[in-house]
Amino acid sequence: MKPYRGIVKGNTVILEETPEGAEGAEAIVLLKVSEDEDWESVRRQKAMLQKGFAMGKLRYKKREDLHRGRK
Repeated sequence: MKPYRGIVKGNTVILEETPEGAEGAEAIVLLKVSEDEDWESVRRQKAMLQKGFAMGKLRYKKREDLHRGRK
């Protein structure tokens, strides 16, 4: 497996060089986002985790809350 660089235009990736023997091959594309976008995504994920998870009618913020008796 060899990495190639390219630019996304619409629904197409334009590669800087043509890969040999890759016609019809399956491709996995990893997009590099700016550092600001990356930190924004981390902030949103942390905010979701801070809210807790709805598990039926009770809301648990910590795993330890699951093992305590009902109030």
